[in-house]
This record gives sequence, C-alpha cells and structure tokens, in this order.
Amino acid sequence: MNTAFHERITQARELAGLSKTELADKLQVTVAAVSQWENGSKKPTAENLFSISCALKVPMPMLMNAIPTELSVRGPVSFRARAAAKTAARKRQAQRLAELVSELYIWLEKWVSFPVPSLPDVSGLQPEKAAAQCRKAWGLGDRPITKLGELLESKGIRICAAAFGDVRFDAYSCIISGRPFQFLGIEKQDRARSRFDAAHELGHLIMHQHYSDDEMEANKELLEGEADAFSSAFLLPAETFSREVVDTRLEGFKMLKPKWGVSIQAMVRRARDLNLITQETYERHYRNMSAAGWRRAQCEPLDELVPTVNRTLGKRSLELLTSTGNMKPWEIPIDLPLPGQVFQSVFDTDLSAMVPDELNKVVVLSEFARNKTQPGA
Repeated sequence: MNTAFHERITQARELAGLSKTELADKLQVTVAAVSQWENGSKKPTAENLFSISCALKVPMPMLMNAIPTELSVRGPVSFRARAAAKTAARKRQAQRLAELVSELYIWLEKWVSFPVPSLPDVSGLQPEKAAAQCRKAWGLGDRPITKLGELLESKGIRICAAAFGDVRFDAYSCIISGRPFQFLGIEKQDRARSRFDAAHELGHLIMHQHYSDDEMEANKELLEGEADAFSSAFLLPAETFSREVVDTRLEGFKMLKPKWGVSIQAMVRRARDLNLITQETYERHYRNMSAAGWRRAQCEPLDELVPTVNRTLGKRSLELLTSTGNMKPWEIPIDLPLPGQVFQSVFDTDLSAMVPDELNKVVVLSEFARNKTQPGA
C-alpha cells in the first residue's frame, strides 16, 4: 500500500532547492499534480514515488515515513549570506536541512549521550555585555579562543556542515526541540571567516532565540549587526585585545592574526570601535586591504595559521555507535533513510563509501555458465 506522506514530498523538494514547477518539469507531470501530492489531496502512485525519489535524490522509504513531531518545535532560522544569496528558496533549503539533521540527532540519542545545551541568559544585554557574560558563564576569561569548535560543542551546540554550491553562503543557526545547531558553509574554505561566522551564529543563538522568523526578517539588519558586534566582542575581548594593539599599521594587525584567529579586517573594525584607531586610519586601512585583494575569501595573508573550527561531535558519535557493534556505518541509512547530504553534514563522511570491499564484489558467472549463454551453445 502506498503510504507516502505529503509533508515529506514538500520537505524533500525544498531541500533540493526546487520549485513545484521545476519538479513537475523533471517528472514530466503537471504542476497541479505536484501540488495535489504535496497538499495530500491525492497520493502519488508507486511509479510516481520512485520518480520523485530519483529526481530529488532522497531514499524512497524516507517519503513513506512521517516527519517526527519534535521537529515542529523550532526557533527562528538566522541566515548569514551576502544579499544576493538571501533568497526565500535558499532559506527553505537551509530549514529543511536543519530539520533532517535534527531528525538524525534524535535517532543518535538512542545510543549516544550528547552535552546538555548550556546557553547563558543574556536577556536585555547589548552585544558587548552579552559577549562578556557568555565568556564569564563559560569560564573563558579574556584569553584568545583556540579550539572554538570544541568549545561550542562542549556547550551542547551541534556544529554541522552545509554545502549549497554557493560561495556567497556563510552560515546559519537555529534551535529545534531544544537542540541548538550551527551550519557552517564549506565552500569558502576561509578559516578566519569561518571562526567569525561561528561566533556570529552563537550571538544569534543566545540573543535572538525568542524571535519569530518574521521578526528576524523584519529586523534583519539590526539583528545581523548585533550578531556581528557580539562576534567581535566574543573573539576579541576589549581589555585584552586593546593591550595587544601596539602597532596600528596593517602589518601590526597582520602579526596578531594567528594568535587571535580573527581576520585582519575584523580586527581593524574592532580597533576602530574601541577607539584604538581613528576613523581616518580605519578608512585608509580598508582602502589598502581592498587594493591588495585581502577582502576576498582566502586572500588574506596567514590564514593557514588560523585554527580551524573543528566539528567532532558527529564524527565521534559515529565512531561510538559503530565501535560498540550496535550498527555498521552502511546499515544506518537502512534504519534511518535520509539523504546522503544529511549524513555528510553531521558525520563529515560518505557512509556508502564505508562498505567493505567484500560486500561490493560482483558475483561472476562460472566459465561453464558463460559458455552456455553463447549463441549456438
């Protein structure tokens, strides 16, 4: 019996970044047919369901499983990207990936214990004080944060990868059923920017978690500015960083980059905000950085010396799950049929590539059998 869930079809389509019209074109059906499948007024045939699965690159069993009710308990999705990449379709795609990753974590929690979320209460605080309160609550003092990814994960934040094939995409975050998530774009491969993005999303998670999606959208410029200010203050605490800024030339900021793990651009901006340099010096530095090409991703010097934002929670959970003998890696998609990109986002590996060679061997017909199939045999 065909038991496809219409919500799953919508979820899979939006994850693929397709409109109803685009999916209809791929399936060579009418847009009305796709709409009927998605609103539940009609069920797709088994043949339709197979075609949908192939077109959207999702396992057919996923379309036949209900979306867990826990996924409906979701906070706002913050979306950090250049303006050209901020489309409604991209945001829906981000939301759908977050839902499916959350579904994977719900499943993992049957076997693995994860750190309990520990997001400090910064209600009513401005970004500078919110960052200071967060550092105090987590016992960080005013030191540079080297292992940023490990720190965030130890506080219960699940850090995942997101690849949408768009270098303009940076990051986003949300809280689903009490689980805080960060999704960092992997297209840019820029360490300093990735660290700033992670701290930026932390700002959203602790300062803006009670906003609705509509409120986030209506106040996006203000809230993005607050998250940027939080990130700067969190990564570059005022008192300690101010003592470090002795040489206010670009070369001086360049020498501080490996220690603080922050881009030269961000340090120059922070120095201006702390009145360590004048507005005139700030503008001159930005002109010189633009002329040198430093404002493009991966173009600043010394980025290779900046610590990476490591994602270890998913990898470690996979190791624990498989090492205990509960399940083999290639068996997970059978128990939990989800798209490959979801497992890649969490585990940072292709589960299908972990199938042992002996299971991939093709049975070869014997010489006798091959001869029997020859014409005239």
